[in-house]
Amino acid sequence: MKRMTFEEFLAAVLVMLMVSLVTLQVLSRYVLHISLSHTEELVRYLFVWATFIGASGAVYRNRHLSVTGTAPESRFRKHVSLLSGIGAVLFSCLLIARGISVVMLQARTGQKTAAMGLPMWIIGLAVPLGAAFMLVRILQRAVPGQKGAR
Repeated sequence: MKRMTFEEFLAAVLVMLMVSLVTLQVLSRYVLHISLSHTEELVRYLFVWATFIGASGAVYRNRHLSVTGTAPESRFRKHVSLLSGIGAVLFSCLLIARGISVVMLQARTGQKTAAMGLPMWIIGLAVPLGAAFMLVRILQRAVPGQKGAR
């Protein structure tokens, strides 16, 4: 059995919490006839966090979408793999930089969520943090002997 990474564990906990909250909302609405106003919004934001944290686990396991083919030359494959890795690093760096910019704007303007009144920067923080985790995993896979799960 393969070990679960920190990101996979955290994403699994967030998904279990989301399922529990949705179940609670459905039961309270249709059995007790009481609507819990904050659960829908909370589940939406937990989904954002689970997505960005879980993306890092997918990098570790090499499970992101990819196009595979049967290239006759291994040199060609190495070049395509290198280009793909460089693109992934650049994309992660862009997400980190733009994510931090958005989080700072949300904090500076004092944006809050509609139902719960939480600071929006807490939700926005999922983007640069998740991208930073992905960057670490991409770089780990690039180092020989540190390939992550196969």
